[in-house]
Amino acid sequence: MSTHNQSRRIVLRSLLATGCALCLPRLSTAQTGKMSKAQAQYQDQSKGDQKCGNCMYFSAPNSCMVVEGNISPDGWCKLWVKKPAEDPVGRM
Repeated sequence: MSTHNQSRRIVLRSLLATGCALCLPRLSTAQTGKMSKAQAQYQDQSKGDQKCGNCMYFSAPNSCMVVEGNISPDGWCKLWVKKPAEDPVGRM
């Protein structure tokens, strides 16, 4: 077997392995559609004024639209997005 064919096989195997590795995180979220707490880097403490209770993904009393499990309103994760201010008149 020539070194050209060996090099080609190494490249193809590497591409296959990389493709499989990229799909693994998606397999863990496929059942619920949500990330694990570890993937979201969830913590039970707030990060300054950023906390789950004022995040647009938080659903009272203790859940999240994008992270699985029980979520504390005083928690925080890397997916935190400030909840939009409510318009008192009802316009957007």
